[in-house]
Amino acid sequence: MPNPPQDGLDNRASTPPYRVLPTPQNWRGVAQGLKDAGTLLRLHLYAKAEDALLQLLEFAPMEGKAWHLLGRCHQEQQRHAKALECFERAACCYANQNSNDMPPASARLARLMWDQGEEDGARSMLDLLLMRQPDDMSLLAMRQEWQGEMLLEAAE
Repeated sequence: MPNPPQDGLDNRASTPPYRVLPTPQNWRGVAQGLKDAGTLLRLHLYAKAEDALLQLLEFAPMEGKAWHLLGRCHQEQQRHAKALECFERAACCYANQNSNDMPPASARLARLMWDQGEEDGARSMLDLLLMRQPDDMSLLAMRQEWQGEMLLEAAE
């Protein structure tokens, strides 16, 4: 299977470009994603920056800096209403991070960490998500699945 393109877009398809979803194999992490998006913004490549930020936000929806950069991207393109919405989300993320000292968490990020072999971090994130949403069936199913995998590994 060919390596996915660096910018997250597959240029073989006709318009619109086929988007390669982040997976454990091509996910570069939040810090690198923010750095890449900032570079794309400075180069005035707004569509690519927006796509990179939206992919990042799928895995880290509480990343205030990503919302801020997405707001700047919209602002540069004169989409002021969208920019304002992004800036408000960024402010909310920053306020939440400062108010409760709990790390940002998402089910997608927990799943990605698990798939990359970071089981302890993934379990911690899942526990945090379950504290916030104890009746979420998808989170409960994920916990049950992981417990089953751990039991199988222990039996081997």
